Amino acid sequence: MKNSPLAIGIKPLFLRSKIAHSFRLFLLGLVLSSLTSCLGDDLSVVSEIQQDFEGITNIEVDAEFLEVKYTGASGRQVLSLDAELRSNSSKKFEVKYRVVGSTLFISVETNNRLFSGGAKADGHIRLTGPRTMLLNLEAGSGKVIIENVVSPSAEIEVGSGEIIVKNVAIPRLNVDLVSGRGKIEDVLGNIETSVSSGKLEVLRVEGNVEAESASGEIVLKDVTGLVNAQTVSGKIEMANARRIGDISISSGQLFATNSGLSPQTALKASSGNIYIQTNSNLRDFNFNITVGSGSARVGTSLSATGTLNINNGSSNTIRGEVGSGKIEIVN
Repeated sequence: MKNSPLAIGIKPLFLRSKIAHSFRLFLLGLVLSSLTSCLGDDLSVVSEIQQDFEGITNIEVDAEFLEVKYTGASGRQVLSLDAELRSNSSKKFEVKYRVVGSTLFISVETNNRLFSGGAKADGHIRLTGPRTMLLNLEAGSGKVIIENVVSPSAEIEVGSGEIIVKNVAIPRLNVDLVSGRGKIEDVLGNIETSVSSGKLEVLRVEGNVEAESASGEIVLKDVTGLVNAQTVSGKIEMANARRIGDISISSGQLFATNSGLSPQTALKASSGNIYIQTNSNLRDFNFNITVGSGSARVGTSLSATGTLNINNGSSNTIRGEVGSGKIEIVN
């Protein structure tokens, strides 16, 4: 059968269309490569703010990749903002702020319409003001620092960056850390913290601590209140905790030393391990721990299957549950 003129024309037109499309992509690649190569490694100041505020009682910051620091100063009434952003792209990033009532909002704005694949930036957002201040500070790969603050509450959220909290009196301090690292020390108040795959140290707390970890690591030392902790496959280390509360371990581990038992102590280890070296008198508590294929030990009493039941005639009973893991409580 002979090819019709229409059939003959289809293939060349299709090829010409593909060639034209490929050529356009090639030109686009050259343009993008040229734009990227135009960005050098030298950083210069592209956004800068130095401003004083009065009447601010609440601060919310989204620092993205920058360091944000709040320092409280006794007797100070004025809030001072010092922000500087350095970049090799003059129009890609900018620090902006706005005031709504008594709240100061600060953020790092990114111009996504401007292509700059080689853009780099760093800098800081530094705030100095009254010790009493409500804070909600967030950073992605940046750093959050809080020092010398008295506040009813504070919220801190960091991705792959860093958290530093020192010398604060905050009844409710919430800290979320993804894959970064952090250190919280000298806190008067209660702390709720969540760690995904990062590492967080919590030192010298006059209050209660609620700690959650996925595959990360949490270190708790010198906590005068009640400690509740749970982890999936992570690690929780505890030392000098006055009262151990609800502990739940999946495939991770908890290691506690010189820490006290309490009427609120409840232990669960699926396939993980719980080890507690306590300064409490074991005879002050009854123990009822069910065991699957794992093991449980309290003092010199050991059970590999069934239930480890110790009756010391106490009004307080510590209950536990073990799957294929291990629970060990010793003096």
